[in-house]
Amino acid sequence: MKEEVSQLELEVPKLRQMVLENTKRIDRNELTINKMRMEATEQTRKISERDESLELSRREHDRRMKSIDERLDRIAQLTEASKIKQEEHENELKETWRLVKENSAQMKESREEFDRGLKESREEFDKRMKESEEKFNRELRESREEFDRRMKETDRQVKDMFAETNASIRRVSVEFLGVTGHIVEGLVSSSAEKVFKDAGFNLHNSGKNLKRELASENRQMELDVMLGNEKIVVPVEVKANFTKKKVKRWLHKMETFRDFFPECADKEVVAAVAAINYEAGAAELAHEEGLLVIRVSSDDIFSLDPVDEEKLRKF
Repeated sequence: MKEEVSQLELEVPKLRQMVLENTKRIDRNELTINKMRMEATEQTRKISERDESLELSRREHDRRMKSIDERLDRIAQLTEASKIKQEEHENELKETWRLVKENSAQMKESREEFDRGLKESREEFDKRMKESEEKFNRELRESREEFDRRMKETDRQVKDMFAETNASIRRVSVEFLGVTGHIVEGLVSSSAEKVFKDAGFNLHNSGKNLKRELASENRQMELDVMLGNEKIVVPVEVKANFTKKKVKRWLHKMETFRDFFPECADKEVVAAVAAINYEAGAAELAHEEGLLVIRVSSDDIFSLDPVDEEKLRKF
């Protein structure tokens, strides 16, 4: 047992080292994410600068248009004031419209150039973000898969070690405390009435180690504990450790119960099992066969498993 505990102590630093390595890997992934965020911020800044440039162009266009409007107003006033200068006004008007068209063409060209640059920037940014995201997701997925694989393997090893350790401790505890069937019988007998009462059954203790025999047939039966009332009796088989084989023996034994206890002919008979420990599948088998199952812990705490009265076996 000491060797098993020592082995467990040696494995714990390894487990901590594995967790530390995975934490460092996650930290590296976080650095990659921060770098990607910085690149995204830079792209956003460039886009903002282009937006500011476009805004300046728009303001310049508005200023020029305002100037043109002012010229048009002045031309209209001059036209109204003097017909003599009509030709001059018309020439100036033509020049004004030429400037308007020229400015409009320049504005359109600037806008197209800006839209083209913005589109290219966005496409490049989206491409880089997609590549970075795919790379990060791939590395993160691989890291998680490796981490999960190692943790599952670690959990399995730890569970195996703890299972072996607990089994050893249970065996040593049972041997050290000297828990025997007779001691458990005494515990069950003294507490059975309360256990059944807590579960809703009003039964009284009919005794323990009840022995009956049929001399003519050279047969005998001994019951560890039996409880009952005017309508029902409950024989209880008590073991320190119940196995599936012992459950089957108890079922076979109960088939002859009425032969040895004819006074129970007008009563309903169900059976129960009680133990400190149930080996794998034993308690489940007892439930499947319609038996009541009492569990006795090492600190003398008794409990009756939930009862489905429709599934109880009548003997």
